[in-house]
Amino acid sequence: MPRMEIVQLMNREAQTSDTAVLRKDLPTSGCISAIDIGIRITNAATAPTDKEISDILNHIGLVCNGTDYRVWIKGPDLLRVNWKQLKRPMNNALTEKASTVQEQWYRLQFGRYIGDTQLGLDLSKFNNVQLQLDYALSNFGTVGTHVTTATFTVTVLLHQFPINQRPAFRGMIGLREFWTYTTVGGPVDKVQSLPSQNTLKGLFVMAREDTIAEGTDITDIKIGKDLFATVWYDGKWYNFQQACNEDILDPSLRMTLALTDASTRSLPVANIRKVIVAGMDSTGAYS
Repeated sequence: MPRMEIVQLMNREAQTSDTAVLRKDLPTSGCISAIDIGIRITNAATAPTDKEISDILNHIGLVCNGTDYRVWIKGPDLLRVNWKQLKRPMNNALTEKASTVQEQWYRLQFGRYIGDTQLGLDLSKFNNVQLQLDYALSNFGTVGTHVTTATFTVTVLLHQFPINQRPAFRGMIGLREFWTYTTVGGPVDKVQSLPSQNTLKGLFVMAREDTIAEGTDITDIKIGKDLFATVWYDGKWYNFQQACNEDILDPSLRMTLALTDASTRSLPVANIRKVIVAGMDSTGAYS
């Protein structure tokens, strides 16, 4: 396998707008295996609580030739996709401490792994490839009160092949949100046609509702064709969940929480087996 290079496209570039769509053109040539995106914000004097930094990202997009979206996904969804792909969460620094920097990393992976010579993004096949980050600091709290204005900071790293060792990719793996639905109460069966223009490598299904147990909002999943005359998958959510999680190497998430008596938190993980708590006083020392 060729030795991969890491090219820095953006390095902790703070954005002056608190709500915007950041557009960054990629180079016009090169073979890219993956793109790492790191975002940083600074908590204000009244730090936000019970919030996920990923909520800031309304969508992450990769658009080719102006209209061809190969990636289109929300921040919380990409966090979970990465966790499944990499068997561990991407690097992060999650904290509710006031006036402290928070950080979360994400990966857009265009091959089966970094260094895949069969699948990846060949920039020379497009007139223009653009990375888009649709973000809003207000999703994280009140700007100026909970999060410091103009502190949305972005780093972009390209995992690319050396110029003299560029592979001839057979294609690339994209990642797109193609359907969302908000329940309005009561049982319902939803049937959704899958995209047919490309071969599907996999499907990710996510349901979120605070204080509601897994396998409640969605109880069964079925995948088939011809009005389910042929069925490939048919089973309970909680059984599929166990099968998907069996190869996760690190199922833990580390966060610094500012807790008081009777505080509650809705965490971005489910079916929690164990909580390890280390106390910290106002000076930052552990107790």
